[in-house]
Amino acid sequence: MENLINLRLLDISKTSLLKMPLHLSKLKSLQVLVGAELILGGSCGWRMEDLGGAHYLYGSLSILKLQNVVDRREAQKAKMREKNHVEKLSLEWSESDADNSQTEREILDELCPHTNIKEQISGYRGTQFPNWLANHSFLKLLVQLSLSNCMDCFSLPALGQLPSLKFLSIRGMLRITEVTEEFYGSPSSKKPFNSLEKLEFAEMPEWKQWHVLGKGEFPALQDLSIDDCPKLMGKFPENLCSLTKLRISGCPELNLETPIQLSSLKRFEVDGSPKAGVLFDEAELFTSQLEGMKQIRNCNSVTSLPTSTLPSTLKKIRIHCCRKLKLEAPDSSRMIADMFLEVLGLDGCGSISSAELVPRACYLEVRSCQNLTRFLIPNGTGRLDISWRENLETLYIGCCVEILLEACGTQMMLLFISDCKKLKQLPERMQELLPSLKELQLWKCSEIESFPDGGLPFNLQLLEISYCEKLVNGRKEWRLQKLLSLRELYIIHNGSDEEIVGGENWELPCSIQRLFIGNLKTLSSQLLKSLSSLEYLRTDNLPQIQSLLEQGLPSS
Repeated sequence: MENLINLRLLDISKTSLLKMPLHLSKLKSLQVLVGAELILGGSCGWRMEDLGGAHYLYGSLSILKLQNVVDRREAQKAKMREKNHVEKLSLEWSESDADNSQTEREILDELCPHTNIKEQISGYRGTQFPNWLANHSFLKLLVQLSLSNCMDCFSLPALGQLPSLKFLSIRGMLRITEVTEEFYGSPSSKKPFNSLEKLEFAEMPEWKQWHVLGKGEFPALQDLSIDDCPKLMGKFPENLCSLTKLRISGCPELNLETPIQLSSLKRFEVDGSPKAGVLFDEAELFTSQLEGMKQIRNCNSVTSLPTSTLPSTLKKIRIHCCRKLKLEAPDSSRMIADMFLEVLGLDGCGSISSAELVPRACYLEVRSCQNLTRFLIPNGTGRLDISWRENLETLYIGCCVEILLEACGTQMMLLFISDCKKLKQLPERMQELLPSLKELQLWKCSEIESFPDGGLPFNLQLLEISYCEKLVNGRKEWRLQKLLSLRELYIIHNGSDEEIVGGENWELPCSIQRLFIGNLKTLSSQLLKSLSSLEYLRTDNLPQIQSLLEQGLPSS
């Protein structure tokens, strides 16, 4: 590269780490270098004076292995304040132990950038941050700041008065036990964190208390995430009037005390935080605050979900591993009639036993709810996933009242049933009740022996049957030739079809374009030749494949 003496612009964003062998000093015409990641020290690494002489740095700049900088005087040679065209700066240390924490602070003090910068500091080895990091008059244009793996710091910088800060991430601060009043900065006429929109705390194992000022802090905060803070407890900021997304994960001691204003909340996600789930134990108190909520996810501590009192604006609910969850509604008839979700996911909710209380949803996913022995598919369901339901014996489609079946119908387009080992039959009248069904997938439903007497819906385009032993062994009775819209057929068996050897006279519609057969011991060449539209054929472990090839494949 040193021969490119006329090179003026070099963009190495998203490339491997840059070292001195590129001979940048010989590129006499270089004016712009974008996306540099510079390793300090070693036989071929950069020196701070090399960095100081690089006036052509633009865009993002990463300076790695800062543990190789000896002291303040060496850090001064980088001339970071002169790098006016660097927009995003990342400062990284690779080793956690420092000989002198004061020296580490002085080094970071000298790495102070210009005022218009996005900052990321990772692995800093000092016990305190330098003053410039919280200087609201100096960093008045700072929009984004990330502090990560600064394992020896015992306090956070006073960031609350940075006027333009919108995104703040704090991770891996192992010695932080409290977020104190100092975090909010010195008293001012402006509310602390006046512009902050997104705040993230993660991997802080010793953090126990979040001191709340109660002075309207975080007025613009929209997204709050607290992850893997196992000792955090006590108060929570109370008036988060702009918050639209709240995620709490791995915080078993954190209790959402009332009153807490969440009037703009649209997405609420709780995982591994059992005391945070009490939000729903007082559902009537919170209903008025949650009118704009769109999504609830992973609330593994919820014990009750009174769906009739939840806001009509709620569109997505995903609840995982809530073994004590019960769906209870004071007026279940109103709940069934009025509530309609885009997505409802129930996973590992072992106490749910009444299918009639499951709200209607366009996409309905029910997994590992072992106490459900019968399931009524709510009308309006567009896609249904049922899996790991070992005790499911009966599957129904339609409304609770028989007379409404023809009137309300269903728009379901995809039905997926998996690991329902006690399910013996599919719903009757599928042609009538599922006229829009285009995909049917059955996985590991070993007790299903046949399709309904009336057959499958006529508009079916894809049929997949995997490891359904009795159903595949009875394939002569499938009568699929009537499904003239069927385009794709996938059958994966276990090879246990000896009993029908010689009787391979089942019929398939000529509309099939893609056929996959796995572990069937027999397949009729006459059947294969009848598929005049076939474009794709795949077989696995089919003993007679050689003879089928010799007898010829469909001309298509």
